Amino acid sequence: MRSRLLVAGLVAALLAACGANDAGSGDAAATVDGTDIPRSILEGAIAELHDDVQELSSSEREQVVGTQQRELLALLIQDEILTSVYEDVGASFDDDDLAAVREEVVAGIGGEEGLEETLNQAQLTLELFEDVFVPQQARLFAIQEVLAEGESIETRTTRHILVETEDEADDVVAELDDGADFGDLAMERSIDPGSGEQGGDLGPAQRGMYVPPFDDAVWDAELDTVVGPVESDFGFHVLEVTDEDVRDASELEGQELQQLVGEELTGLINEAFESTEIEVDPAIGVWDDNQRTVVEDADQVGEPDGGAPEGDPGEQELTPEELEELERELEELQDQG
Repeated sequence: MRSRLLVAGLVAALLAACGANDAGSGDAAATVDGTDIPRSILEGAIAELHDDVQELSSSEREQVVGTQQRELLALLIQDEILTSVYEDVGASFDDDDLAAVREEVVAGIGGEEGLEETLNQAQLTLELFEDVFVPQQARLFAIQEVLAEGESIETRTTRHILVETEDEADDVVAELDDGADFGDLAMERSIDPGSGEQGGDLGPAQRGMYVPPFDDAVWDAELDTVVGPVESDFGFHVLEVTDEDVRDASELEGQELQQLVGEELTGLINEAFESTEIEVDPAIGVWDDNQRTVVEDADQVGEPDGGAPEGDPGEQELTPEELEELERELEELQDQG
């Protein structure tokens, strides 16, 4: 099993990992179908995230910590629900799966050096990465593999030459008809830098992987037959399907596996959210079923992320530092007057 994660996704998931498999005492920050997320775990994670929080003013500190608590708690709740899906489908993974996940994640963020930088940015430890984050990713891909059992996909291997105008595409077709080599023309004339350097080769892909006009042409084409011009949002394509294959799901990985089972996995997760009873400590915030996150108060429930608050947007409370700066400016104006 393999994963392809952006650094931002890694950081978010690492934050979610802070509370997993840990026990704490005290009141629950939230309860997910009877399973408590201890307040002590939330507070400990926030402390690690903000070593410099004491340098902030009291109002800034309250705002930063409150926001981070709600974001982190939402991720912990989401993780609980993902784990419930993993258990419900009877998924499992072994040490080889863990090793494969770790290798791919580390490679995707720039190797061990990139991992260290990412963990430093997130203010999280290597131990959390090894003991919590990697197993969580293994659970996700184990779910995908269970859903993919017995399935197969049809793929087509295509090469193309992308140009800006239809006249250029017509010229390419004419040159190919006269015996020009497709790969040579792709390297010479294609404006698609990724495939052009590979002789136009796009590799094997499932139906639906490309933009609609191009995808339709790929799946309507006969093997080893030049097709075009085909217009898309990127320009004009001349293409040729060089191979087709039917692959068992056990051979799939990464994006192909995600595409095969993505819709079913999304449905399972949606169903899990809808059937799960989630209670959040009112001192921290309120669970929003629509956004699947923790918001500050009930008035925000259902608001889109980043929505502007009600009232005059200019009437925002100034921080002590901003107030001092404003007072200085007023004094300077009075002196100048």
